[in-house]
Amino acid sequence: MSELFSELPWHDAVILGIEIGRRRPGETDEVVVMVMWPDERRSRVRFVECYGLEAKMNFGVVAAETVRSAIELDDTDALRSLREKWVHLRVDLSRIKCFTIEMNSTASSVSVYALRWVCEFEN
Repeated sequence: MSELFSELPWHDAVILGIEIGRRRPGETDEVVVMVMWPDERRSRVRFVECYGLEAKMNFGVVAAETVRSAIELDDTDALRSLREKWVHLRVDLSRIKCFTIEMNSTASSVSVYALRWVCEFEN
């Protein structure tokens, strides 16, 4: 698999679930997306050092939640606003990115604002 988020085989991958982890708020904030890739391998894409999450989820469609696209952005209005908010607390978010996944089946989208991500494959 690629080391670049947008180069993972997202198109037609299936989103199996999304978890928000706040076990140690402010220290270990993470979002985990469970994915079945087009080759049927399963993994957890874990976003760590998260500072925000936006989800527009539509339900009621009887179909697998397949991915239309996934992108990584490093300069958006939302990122600039987030950086400005945290700079007052002396937190440097110059490396933060926005990772957005858009779905086919329900036209849903999830945007995670995090410093990094890792893809962990199941056995």
